[in-house]
Amino acid sequence: MPGSQTAPRVAASGSRPEAEAKVLHLYDAADVGRTLVKYGRKDGHPWRQFNRTPPADSGMPVGAAGKSRRLMAGLSWQAGRAAGILRADLLHVHSGSRVGVVRSRPYKPFVLHFHGTDIRTQYYDPARRPAIQWGADHAAAVLYSTPDLAEHAQAAHPGARYLPNPVDVEELPPWAPVDRPRVVFASRWDGSKGGQAQLQLARSLPAVVVPGTEVMGLDWGAEAGKAAAMGVQLVPKMAKPDYLRWLAGAHAVVGQSAGILAMSELQAVAIGAPVVMQLGPGYYPGPSPVLQADTIDGLAAQVLTALADPPAVSRALDGPGWINTYHSPEQSVRQLVGMYRDVMAGR
Repeated sequence: MPGSQTAPRVAASGSRPEAEAKVLHLYDAADVGRTLVKYGRKDGHPWRQFNRTPPADSGMPVGAAGKSRRLMAGLSWQAGRAAGILRADLLHVHSGSRVGVVRSRPYKPFVLHFHGTDIRTQYYDPARRPAIQWGADHAAAVLYSTPDLAEHAQAAHPGARYLPNPVDVEELPPWAPVDRPRVVFASRWDGSKGGQAQLQLARSLPAVVVPGTEVMGLDWGAEAGKAAAMGVQLVPKMAKPDYLRWLAGAHAVVGQSAGILAMSELQAVAIGAPVVMQLGPGYYPGPSPVLQADTIDGLAAQVLTALADPPAVSRALDGPGWINTYHSPEQSVRQLVGMYRDVMAGR
């Protein structure tokens, strides 16, 4: 197994164990890597993250001076990434589309973490599959971030394990619904998010909500124009703190129709806003943290339930408590610590 090439020496019985492996998280998806490193370091683990993207040419002057600056920027980026890799004992690569970073030398054992489109869509693209499969074949461990990815990740690597997305509750604003009733569609208007079902629900809401209710969504995704034509007030993509405050101002949040709690839905649940959506059967344990229905009419009725008494619905769902039980960063860090230890021991 790849991890065995750099396994630490086994400490003699009763002796002090060797220092914990230094882990470098490479890149990110939905700030999962940043959150894992933040809470891992809080707990004393020597984890770091490299999430700088290659320097872009835009904004640099043309001509010889511009070429020189571009060259120096590229060399600086490569040097920073290489230095981080050299200092690490183990790499944690976020996204199957990033496996090229671990194909260079010197060899480092690595964990491959699938986040969605990489394994759900790109893996089935004949042009991209070989690289992703190489990553799965050579990884010391493979993780996936949402329960719907199990069948795809385990097709690439039968031992792939689920690591629930951690929610950084410290960055969330308090739930503070605005004065005017507001329903927010949290996800982009895209087929991967169940876009057609979202559009059907968006079409049905204006006829059932009380006059003056704001129905809002992001101006993002291939179907955003259709949502606007149905009366959804679109807002531009925004910085994360602004997006979270926008979610926190909603009386009800509509989650994606793909059956999973992606990061946006998890954040809305953690804030305490009532979330309306249908979850995939068996995907999530315990009492449901969202208002569910299996038809468009049923989902519309659940939106009305949330709007009728948002505080009461929020208390009944107890989204923050559910997040603390199933999606806390501390829980994810504990799971990773054990997995990293096994990888470095060559198991």
